[in-house]
Amino acid sequence: MDDSDEAIWQQVLSGDSHAYGLIWRRHHERVFRHHLRLGTPSPEAEDLTAATFLELWRRRSAIRFVDASVLPWLIVTAHNVSRNAGRARRRYRDFLASLPTPTPVSDHADDIAARDDVRLSAIREALATARPADAQLLVMTAVEGFTIREAAFVLGLSESAAKMRLSRLRTSLRAVVPQHPVTEGGA
Repeated sequence: MDDSDEAIWQQVLSGDSHAYGLIWRRHHERVFRHHLRLGTPSPEAEDLTAATFLELWRRRSAIRFVDASVLPWLIVTAHNVSRNAGRARRRYRDFLASLPTPTPVSDHADDIAARDDVRLSAIREALATARPADAQLLVMTAVEGFTIREAAFVLGLSESAAKMRLSRLRTSLRAVVPQHPVTEGGA
């Protein structure tokens, strides 16, 4: 039995899909290495190897064999595929370079952060002057989402005592940050 590429290719043309796989297994490493030798990075070389074999399939009826081998055709095609990919990259870079530079626009998040920084600084200062248990009570109810009853239980306070402490602390915080009231449950 003739195991030349040309004989196997006749099987491909007659519809034998396993024969195409045999051609792939014989030559894909050489085509891949050729792409690497041309300076193509490894991940792109894998893609270009696949593109080379796609061209082999696409032009299956016009393949030229040299000494019954398809490898020379694959190497020439790999070289052309690589050159085409390089031209496409250059055109893309040129296109990007031709685009006008965007005008800088201030990020609205910076404005919000600056506003919140002032607010947070004021809140931190007010909490620093509060008793630690009161500050913890406020954080548990306003930030962590605990109810007053849950926070009071965790801190070992009665619910009415926790409400009174929160009321006093909220009053002092409203004096510092009147436009942003602190409410129970993180709202």
